[in-house]
Amino acid sequence: MRILVVGGTRFVGRHIAQAVLDRGHALTLFNRGRSDPEALPEATHLVGDRNTDLSALAVGEWDATIDVSAYFARQVRTLADALGDRGGHYTMVSTISVHAPDLPNRGFTETSALLEPAWDDAFDGTKYGELKVACELAAADSASSAGVLVVRPGFVVGPRDNTERFTHWVRAVAAGHPFDGPDRDQPLQCIDARDLAAFTVGAAERGTTGTFTLTAPQQPPTFTQVLDTIAAALDVPLPEVSWTQGSHD
Repeated sequence: MRILVVGGTRFVGRHIAQAVLDRGHALTLFNRGRSDPEALPEATHLVGDRNTDLSALAVGEWDATIDVSAYFARQVRTLADALGDRGGHYTMVSTISVHAPDLPNRGFTETSALLEPAWDDAFDGTKYGELKVACELAAADSASSAGVLVVRPGFVVGPRDNTERFTHWVRAVAAGHPFDGPDRDQPLQCIDARDLAAFTVGAAERGTTGTFTLTAPQQPPTFTQVLDTIAAALDVPLPEVSWTQGSHD
């Protein structure tokens, strides 16, 4: 297959791009060429900016497009306009943060209530979930004849994590000094970026459409259990943790 990845050089996108190559597909990357531009030399690299310059996509045809970097509905629409049906099957990487925070028993499925969409054109550190809801709606409205797949990963972990959201806790345990933690009973469901990539590329291969939540395990461990597991893996005692008090009914 000919697969276009929008993004593809950092963390989740990099793992998706690598999975495309590992599965024997022809990979095209479209991005600004700023993050590790020498990576993945087997791919065709198209340089542009999805906000201001999509001209590099004026020529070419792909069986599938995987969009890792959409934050605003406008970005989804302009990409769809630029590609038309030349982009083939479209996958948008969204997030479980699209769900309303007050769901009963802290559980949800793909059909659970969503936040109100935010049609903003700038990100100020808030409304991340709301912006992704708008992206999902824009993707549905702009669907090509090959269809749309939306994947909603949970807390993503794994190699090349540039966010420090999970590795922060590994470093804190390894350092051996007392540190502050969240509510000890807070549940944490994760997905390895490599598993996310394998599912996403496999679904694109099959032309799968619809919405899928990607996280595990079904019964999430508490944060206490997560830190205990980290300490065991590092073969060090768990340092003293000052837990935030709270409840999870």
